[in-house]
Amino acid sequence: MRKLMFILNPNASGFKKYDYKEGIEEYLKGVNLNFEYEIKCSTKEGESILIAENAVKDGFNELIAVGGDGTIAEIGDVAVRNNLKLGVIPAGTANDYFNSLGETTNFVICMEKIIKGNTTLIDYGTFLDKSFFNIASVGFDAEVNEYAIKVKKIIKSGLAYKIGIALALIHHKRKRYKIIVDDVEYEDDYFLIAVGIGSKYGGKINILPSADMKDGLLDICAIKYKSKFDIIKKIKTIINATHVKEDITSYFKAKKIKIISKNIEINFDGEYMSGVDEVEFKISDKQVKLIM
Repeated sequence: MRKLMFILNPNASGFKKYDYKEGIEEYLKGVNLNFEYEIKCSTKEGESILIAENAVKDGFNELIAVGGDGTIAEIGDVAVRNNLKLGVIPAGTANDYFNSLGETTNFVICMEKIIKGNTTLIDYGTFLDKSFFNIASVGFDAEVNEYAIKVKKIIKSGLAYKIGIALALIHHKRKRYKIIVDDVEYEDDYFLIAVGIGSKYGGKINILPSADMKDGLLDICAIKYKSKFDIIKKIKTIINATHVKEDITSYFKAKKIKIISKNIEINFDGEYMSGVDEVEFKISDKQVKLIM
């Protein structure tokens, strides 16, 4: 018997335009259901994890994340740890995970797929006992995300990321990293190191254009630092995906990458963390059972 737990994050930007709780309830009223379901809303940061964990204890076997990429990562982590199906109704600012998948964010179509319950196996990555489902990055991009998260508290739109870029440019400092890609070591001043399952982040920026979300490999893009002025030029090339052709860019497909530096800042699926001097990103030997 299918038992679905819809876990909503009302703080996601999409909730300002649409009441997803009411929308789900109204949609399911008109459908002959072959499953049980509940709808619960988080009320504070991180509560969606607790709701998901309690749902597992109560026998729910499908977790439906309704929110942005951060919500998907939190609930997805619980799903893969417990070998459950994961469904997604994108309700974030950019919905980069679904952009990387090439899937529509249309509410009705997403609900239709959830009701059918068909699944596709999709890769995901791990680091520091966490899971990530789209892209994790280190360096300038993590700094951008730190500022963008703060700006989103005031401006809940794609403009927050552009403001984050401007603030990060002002405060960015050159930094040296050692990276070990499948046991091959490199060392340089990198301004950005992106590690991903998917290809797009930051509002459809195609940072990892060769990413295949089912190939069992991480895509890695490491861009060397030249100057702050060069960073401005580089942002333009990243937007149109020509950055991978330049001589200061290294692009890999690998099972793992270890990054070593002082106080590494990390952006993963739109979330931010810092304070570690070494981090290893790996492709998981399992896959997420994504309802699609």
